[in-house]
Amino acid sequence: MDFHEKSYVDDVLVPVRTGWSPHRNYFRVYRLPPHARRAEVDAALADLPARWGTPELRVHAVACERLHACHSKATAVLSDPAARARHREFVEREHQALVEVVRHRLHGAPALTRDDVAAVVRVAGGRWSTPDVLAALHAVGATVREPVPLPRVSRPQRWAALREHLADLPHDSLWEYLSRTPELRGADTTSAEVETRRQRLRVSRDRASDAERAVLALVRLWAAAPGGLSAALAHDLLAELAAATVCGYQAVRDLASPQRCAATLSSDPEAVSYAVWCAREEAAWTEAYFAAVDAHRLPAALDLLESRPLPESWARVRDGLRARLDRLYASLAQARGAADPEDAAARYLAIGRELTDPAVDEGLLRCPASAPAAVSATVDGAAVVVDWRPSPSTAGNIGYQVRHGATLLAEEATAPFVDLEAPAGVPLIYTVTALRDGVPGGTTAAEPVAVLPEVTDLRLVTEPGVVFGRWTLPPGASRAVVRRTDSDVPADETGFTDRNVEPGTAYTYRVLVEYAALRSPGIDVRVVCLGEPDAVTDLRAVAAGDVVDLTWTPPRGDEVEIRLLTGPEAAPGGVVRLDQAALAGPVVATSRCGRVRVPAADLAGGRTLVPVTVSGPVATIGTPATVDVSSVEVTGLRALRLGPQVQLSWHWPAWAREVLVVWRHGGPLAGPDDPAAHRWRVSRTAYLSRGARLNAAEAGSHWFGVCVVGDGRLGPLATVESPCPVQLRYRLHGRARTFAVEVECDADLPDVVVLGKEARRPLDPGDGVVLATVPGGQRAGRAEFTVPAELRGPVHLRAFALDDSMWVCHPDPRDLVVR
Repeated sequence: MDFHEKSYVDDVLVPVRTGWSPHRNYFRVYRLPPHARRAEVDAALADLPARWGTPELRVHAVACERLHACHSKATAVLSDPAARARHREFVEREHQALVEVVRHRLHGAPALTRDDVAAVVRVAGGRWSTPDVLAALHAVGATVREPVPLPRVSRPQRWAALREHLADLPHDSLWEYLSRTPELRGADTTSAEVETRRQRLRVSRDRASDAERAVLALVRLWAAAPGGLSAALAHDLLAELAAATVCGYQAVRDLASPQRCAATLSSDPEAVSYAVWCAREEAAWTEAYFAAVDAHRLPAALDLLESRPLPESWARVRDGLRARLDRLYASLAQARGAADPEDAAARYLAIGRELTDPAVDEGLLRCPASAPAAVSATVDGAAVVVDWRPSPSTAGNIGYQVRHGATLLAEEATAPFVDLEAPAGVPLIYTVTALRDGVPGGTTAAEPVAVLPEVTDLRLVTEPGVVFGRWTLPPGASRAVVRRTDSDVPADETGFTDRNVEPGTAYTYRVLVEYAALRSPGIDVRVVCLGEPDAVTDLRAVAAGDVVDLTWTPPRGDEVEIRLLTGPEAAPGGVVRLDQAALAGPVVATSRCGRVRVPAADLAGGRTLVPVTVSGPVATIGTPATVDVSSVEVTGLRALRLGPQVQLSWHWPAWAREVLVVWRHGGPLAGPDDPAAHRWRVSRTAYLSRGARLNAAEAGSHWFGVCVVGDGRLGPLATVESPCPVQLRYRLHGRARTFAVEVECDADLPDVVVLGKEARRPLDPGDGVVLATVPGGQRAGRAEFTVPAELRGPVHLRAFALDDSMWVCHPDPRDLVVR
């Protein structure tokens, strides 16, 4: 079954996420044809749920969860022929409803555009998908087709006058007049021919002659320009076709004659008709009108409507727009005379939401917003937080502009505003200006502040009898000052060295930064001068599932690293330099509290761990410990019945290299040493290469258990029960195409059917032709049958019990073939 993720997302997942119920069309959800075969249904029910978890579809998590929730109901409906037929009838009724919708939308047209198809899908709210619409189009004999691009033909000069003059003539279009009038030759009419016709009309003095002379004057005007007459005829054709769209597609097609299209647009009449039909709701002047309204250029929109004849509906729009402009201009006059600035601003803003006019902008400049009531500036590290109370002005969109000195920090800011680039070591005065719809108003200033950044990357390192300090000075700083217990410690730009210390004694250092005329508050750091670290001698490592619990007695004040020992010689013991301790192995955990949990995966199969007590540049290597795996339990134990055998599977715990498998028949296991049980040791290598399969053909239940063998002890026993199903046996006797089947069972027989199938073996009770039925109710049964002649050889025979709990023992497949 072909599967395309994008179409499945568009046709199924997006509608399900937005509210469409999957129960309305299981064929659509599982990508099945309405008359799908059983094999197709089974394949779709097995394949689609697995795809719902793929990365391409998992991003639509809500839809996939809904599909998973209805999968059981879908399986019940699609797997049952009767339920599937009822569901198919419902889907076909939905299809017929869509066919009527598509037929109405076509209105006689031969096709829909892709946008029209998408519109049907969108308006339906998920009820129909794109393939459903395409199928409905096919049902009514239509297709999906995009229109050919029509040339953009501008409106000829004085076109409205031509339409008025043609009304006094027995012709409905310019093409008809040029084609049916003597002396004129349609699109090939020349200025000389126009003059000849005009001379013949000089003797006539009636309304029709006057109108025709006016038409000839316009034709001569257009014919004088290169391609002008053809452009006028093209506009004439397109306008007439556009007007005919109200009568349906066939009316448009009847007007688009091959001669007229060839002479004006040089295109196929069918293509021209379809292009005009698709563009029936588009008009340049309506686009210009709506663009002007969207931009609030109402005078321009009114001029656009007043410049052309309008139908009644558009005439009402024009009159409404005229009244709206009168109301807005009256409001503008009231705003100019308002005494309260807030009232005037509110009026101007209300007018500006409907009308774009320079008078509105000028009026807002005369009504500035009031300044914020209070402004504060607070230093937070290297940044300044500027906060303020809102302006009392309420009319319009009140915003705020933030500056320090002449530097603009934010054109539109919200309180609080954070200045992350404030210059260090200098006084700063921040001001906040209120804005009304972007127009500046009153300004309020905060008290001066100064940003005094502290040193960065401050590190204090201790060794026995010495303390080292290192840092990075911030930009603009002069130097750093270090104090310890109210006395200064000599320091340079990057750090200090203090040797006047005692091991095991705590000291507090304050590091301050000096600027040109200011000093920072400083940073306090407390350290303890180091002595020799104590060794850990009681490390204990116990495996617990997928983690290892490590415990020890924590040494006072020092951090302990747990390293994965690479070899016995890598842990010499005693006090060593820190770089020598790193040779013991990689660090898997660190702690000061004497307890830590490590994922077993981080140990990469290793079991020996060593504690290393770290104190500055030195370390003490403690006593190694081996991970105790005797308490680890096997997880995920499963027993899969494979006829007379059982396939065992489980998850191997970390470090486990061998397990003990015990099993018995007739009762639960009493433990790994159950005297009635059988035993079998399985190595990890053997399990990965051959698995673990046991014979268990006795009727009744079998119990199986697995426990880890580690360090001479057995771990906890995980158990699972596997019942042995009742066995049913049969054999066939006969020759040629006449056979007898004999069936026997350890219990009362269920109904048994014998199936036949050409070329392949039947796989289930529904996969083939039923040749015989043995009724149930007793321990043995017999039936005779004949293989029909219409089943051509080789015909494969097979018997099936109509009870899924029975285990059918089939004879040798070679004895079940009829040639």
